[in-house]
Parts: sequence; C-alpha cells; structure tokens
Amino acid sequence: MKEHINKIIEDSIKNNESIGSNCMVLKNNEVIYSGCFGYADKENKIPMSNNTIFRLFSLSKPITSAAVMILIDRKIISPNDYVAKYIPEFNNLNYVNDNNEVLPCTKKMKISHLLNMTSGIPYADNWGISVRASAKLFDEIIAGQKKNSALSTMEICKKAAEIPLLFQPGNKWYYGISADILGGVIEAATGQKYSKFLHENLFKPLEMNDTGFYVPADKINRFSALYSFKENGLTRDYDNYLGLTDFMSPPNFESGGAGIVSTISDYSKFVMMLMNHGTYNNNIIFSSNTFDYMTSPQLNSEQLSGLWDRLIGYNYGNLMRIMVNPDIAENKTAKGEFGWDGWTGTFFCTDSVNKLSCLYFTQICGAGTTKQAQQICKYIYK
Repeated sequence: MKEHINKIIEDSIKNNESIGSNCMVLKNNEVIYSGCFGYADKENKIPMSNNTIFRLFSLSKPITSAAVMILIDRKIISPNDYVAKYIPEFNNLNYVNDNNEVLPCTKKMKISHLLNMTSGIPYADNWGISVRASAKLFDEIIAGQKKNSALSTMEICKKAAEIPLLFQPGNKWYYGISADILGGVIEAATGQKYSKFLHENLFKPLEMNDTGFYVPADKINRFSALYSFKENGLTRDYDNYLGLTDFMSPPNFESGGAGIVSTISDYSKFVMMLMNHGTYNNNIIFSSNTFDYMTSPQLNSEQLSGLWDRLIGYNYGNLMRIMVNPDIAENKTAKGEFGWDGWTGTFFCTDSVNKLSCLYFTQICGAGTTKQAQQICKYIYK
C-alpha cells in the first residue's frame, strides 16, 4: 500500500499538480498509512508534516453538521424546526420564480433544508437576482472587515434572510451558504459563540487541539501556504475568499461553511468518531441513532436532479455526499461511504461498515476532490 500511494502523490508533485500534501488511511480504528509530501510553504522551504495546518474550506461543513447532530441528539433542536424559531428574520422570505419575479415564499424554511442544501440560499455569483444578492452580502462582509467594523456571524445570518431564494425551501438542491446560517442557529439555540460551542462539545472531547477558526501566533509557522493554478503553473496565492480573513486572528464571522482550519491528524479524529457511529475513545459525541440520521440519503428525485454531475452515484444529506450506487460513481468506494471535500483540496471519505477511511489534504484554490484523492480511494477499496 505504502509504495502505491506514495507514487501517486510523488508523481503529482513531479508533474507540478501540487506543491505538497498529506494523506492518511484508517482501518478498524488504526492508522494504516500516513504520508507527508512536498512543501507546506515552498517559498520558505517548510516541508509538509502531520501537524501542518490547512484551510478546510467546505470540509468545515461536516463539522457543522456534527454540531447540529449534537443538538438534535440532546433534543435542543429538531430538523423540522423552522429556522425562524432561532433567527426571526427568516419569517418573511422571498424567492425568485421561473418568470424572474420576486415573490413571498409560501413555504417556511426548516433546519433540514439548511442541512440538505435545499434552502435555496446560494453562494455569491454574478448571474440572476438571488446570487447577485448573495454577492452583495459578501461585498458588505468584506467592506466591514476593511473598515474594522466586521459583521458577526449572527448579523450576517440576519442579512442573509433578505436574499431572495433561488426557489422555495425544499423544492430543489443548490449548494450555498446554508452551513453558515446553521452556525447562527447554533448560537441562538445555545447562547454561545459558535467557536465556543465547537470547542467544548467537539474539538475538546475529540482532542482536536489544532482546530478552530484561526491560527494562534505560536502556530503560524505550521500554517500552510495557499496556491493557485496560473498560466505558469502553481503560484502562491495571498487572496482571501468567501468573506474569510487571513486566519491570523479570531474572526467576527465564524463561517460554518468554510472558515475552519485544522490538521490532517486532528481531522482524522473527527473521521474516526464518524467511523464509530458517533463515539471516540468511549466518549459518545452523539448516539448511533443520530449518526444513522446524519449519514442517510435525504434528497428526493426532484432534488437529486440538481446534484452535480461529478457526484453521480451519490445522494446527499446533512452537508455530506452519501454513496448509493458505486457502480456508476467516479469515486470507486462502497455503498454507504460518505464524506465531502473543500475548495482548497481537502478531502475525506469514510465507511462505518468496512471501518475504512481516507483523508487527503492539499492547499490549491479550486482543487476540490483531486485526481490524487480519487486514485487513492479507488486503490484502497480495490
């Protein structure tokens, strides 16, 4: 196994497809493979290591899903609760119909709509009324940061309620800022900042000591550089994205959809908890019944028709992909495998039946599920 996985990753560096990466494979609660390759910071010749800190981007979403599961398990919230119960501004939502008209919603948005990306709240873009409204919100987030009057997580959630939805809640699937809204829901339900809730209920019991919404000063030397593909190959990228800051200090906006940083070692503990139906080192994070709900397909046929082509063979639910038909999938794993990826090339899949998990982390803008992650998953399952 070691030689085969090493070659996949070493070849990617030789071919200028990556600067550096980490990979870890777990089987039956043990690490059976761990490798670090290339540079965390090529310009300063800092090698990749197991304690290199990565921007998770959308790999933050499964963490937010788990945080919601904790509250569902404790009966503090329900998937069927209306979002307006926690953020009253969601009482008066509008949506854009097929004729490009903005109309009042006749359906109320539920927590389950946020968990399943069927809320209709999009990410920012430059087409259509809804995505342009989302872009306006992100412009406001960035402007506030530049003026030292940064919006808080809850302030952003309240303003997000003004975005005309792409469709009425529950009608379709569309990837957007639902996980960020869930961060606000958790704050309202618990009376705690989202970061504090995560630390006390997830990161501390899972011993995820290098995970949070920023990198402390004494750990900056372990923070990976970020790269982008340009005409001349991979180039250092110093920009900030999705309303996030440079991760050097605690942010006002604690993005449950993209704002968390972590190491592959830390995230493997989170994955191991999932692999064991919500339990880590005899510490029950949430019950096996809640785990079953978390990892069950949630989309109906109409919603499923909007899922990305690259996720063929998968359903979706609770901010993760869930394998239902491996025969037609690009990722050659097994039925019941679940996981997600991040925009910067952070990836995990796990399988609580076969007790098998794979993590692959790199830091390249727009990478998502990399070719290397797919090749390694195919190999370990084969």
